[in-house]
Amino acid sequence: STGLFIARDNRYCLAVKGGGNNDSHNHNDTGSFTVYEDGQPLFIDIGVESYTRKTFSPQRYEIWTMQSQFHNLPTFLGCSRSDLEHMPYAYVSDFMGGIGAMEMNGEDYKAKDVTYLLGGECSSITMDIADAYPDRRIISYVRKAALYKGKEIVIEDSYTGTLTPVVLSLISYEKPNWNEEGKVLSIGELGECRITGCSGVKTETLTVEDQRLRLAWKHEIYRSLVTFEGKELELRIR
Repeated sequence: STGLFIARDNRYCLAVKGGGNNDSHNHNDTGSFTVYEDGQPLFIDIGVESYTRKTFSPQRYEIWTMQSQFHNLPTFLGCSRSDLEHMPYAYVSDFMGGIGAMEMNGEDYKAKDVTYLLGGECSSITMDIADAYPDRRIISYVRKAALYKGKEIVIEDSYTGTLTPVVLSLISYEKPNWNEEGKVLSIGELGECRITGCSGVKTETLTVEDQRLRLAWKHEIYRSLVTFEGKELELRIR
C-alpha cells in the first residue's frame, strides 16, 4: 500500500509515494516526492516528531508533520468557513490567508491510475492523486515525476477542478531563494528548480524544536509556497 517509487543515477535520487493514506504510522502524503542531489537533501520529507499520546489519538492529524500541506504536495484554496465547520480537521486548514483543502487519512484516500517506467535513460511514475482529497470539487490532479538520467528531474502537475487557486508546498533543508525574473528557485548551493506556470513564490521558515526531528535537521527548514498561475505547473530540477 505504500507504493514507493525510487529512481537513481550518479547524481540524483528521486523517491515518490504512489500508494494511499491508510498505512501503519501513516502521514497524509500520497504523491509526495523527495529529491537528494549528490547525497544531500534538496526537497525533503520532514519526518515525525517525538511520539506523544496525541500521535496515536483521534487528533493525530492535527500534528503539522502529518499533514499534506507540509509535504511536497498541493493545497487547494477556495474553501468556505462552512467547510471548516463541517469537515474534519484533517481536511481543511487556515492557509495563506484563506482556507485550504488537504489530503485525508483512510483507505479511500489514495492514488489511482498509477503507471511507471524503469528505463535506462528515463525512469518515471504518473498518478492521479485527486482521490487523496475528500473534496469532489477536486476532479483530477495528475502528477508525473521523471528522472532523466544524467540530466535532470522533471515534475509535471496538471489539475482539473473548481477549487482555486492551487498552492504547491516545496519543503527544503537549505534556504531557498526565488528569482522572479528567471522563475528559478535556488536551494542553497545545491541546485536549482526552474518553475513554469506559477504566479509567485513565498517562502516560510519552519523552526525545528523537537528533539527527534533535530536528529535529522540541525537547523530550521523551509516551505516554499508556489501558487499556480493556471492549472498546470512544471518543475525542472538540475
